[in-house]
Amino acid sequence: MTELMEVFLKLENVLSEKDSIRDSIQENVRNIIRLSKTVIGLIHRGLLEKAKSEADRFSSFLETLEKLRGLHEEFYFSNLIADAYQEYCEAKVLLTYVCENRIPCWEELHSPPVPYLLGLLDMVGELRRLTLEYIRRGDVDTAERFLKTMDDICYESMKIDSPYALSVGLRRKLDVARRIAEATRGDLVFEIRRSNLEEALRNLEKIIQKREAS
Repeated sequence: MTELMEVFLKLENVLSEKDSIRDSIQENVRNIIRLSKTVIGLIHRGLLEKAKSEADRFSSFLETLEKLRGLHEEFYFSNLIADAYQEYCEAKVLLTYVCENRIPCWEELHSPPVPYLLGLLDMVGELRRLTLEYIRRGDVDTAERFLKTMDDICYESMKIDSPYALSVGLRRKLDVARRIAEATRGDLVFEIRRSNLEEALRNLEKIIQKREAS
């Protein structure tokens, strides 16, 4: 066997190992993304205890992911892994916010900061869904609280001037989140005006009835 053949044999072995690790990472990422969607779905259905129970499964997936990403340096900053953390953070932050009325830090979630930030901006869309549901229920106070959180996320994200964060999609996600927040504000303002008009008409009807009775 020539020296060049030995080099290529080593390359084949190394690349085969990398391919195997990459396949494992992809499977784990799919599991995390599926679980994230499950948790978010349960939140929207109001099944918060079930959502908490499902969210407990994140730990084992993330532990495995961290072990896999450390096996080869190429995988450590993989976009695939970043996507998994982004989906995880979106679900976990939404669950914490709905259950505890607070936004956890990326350190609490054991997540890299940039995927956390992008997940936070994605969460604005889920908050819109919740806001519309509370508008439908007539709970304007809760709807206003959700809208304020949407605004706060957008406002604070606008302050970030990181070339790296911008290069991985911060500006695009921020633009989408701002449009979502503005659309939600329009829906909420319409509902408040409609509610106020109904209340004014009811009061007017009572006044008319009193006058007719007297």
